[in-house]
Amino acid sequence: MNIPAAGKKRLVIVGATGMVGGYALRYALDNPGVGHVTAIGRRKLSLSHMKLAQVLHPDFADCSALAETLSGQDAAIFCLGTYKGRYRMRNSARPL
Repeated sequence: MNIPAAGKKRLVIVGATGMVGGYALRYALDNPGVGHVTAIGRRKLSLSHMKLAQVLHPDFADCSALAETLSGQDAAIFCLGTYKGRYRMRNSARPL
């Protein structure tokens, strides 16, 4: 596990493979005040970074397995969604 230097924040980002989550991830990795970023998502990220740890979690209906991962974080950014470029009204929602 990557331990951040004193005074640096530990951040978790859920949904970092999406558009909004990707921007949040890149911003966090470039921010000198952030010492460690844990990205939780359904798919593996296509980038690696010395401040980044990835956790794959396929079923967000049950997050009990994430308790240890979420413990000790200073902040969380939740960007999980299903946006595909347009909005459909018909009962098209799927479980996250």
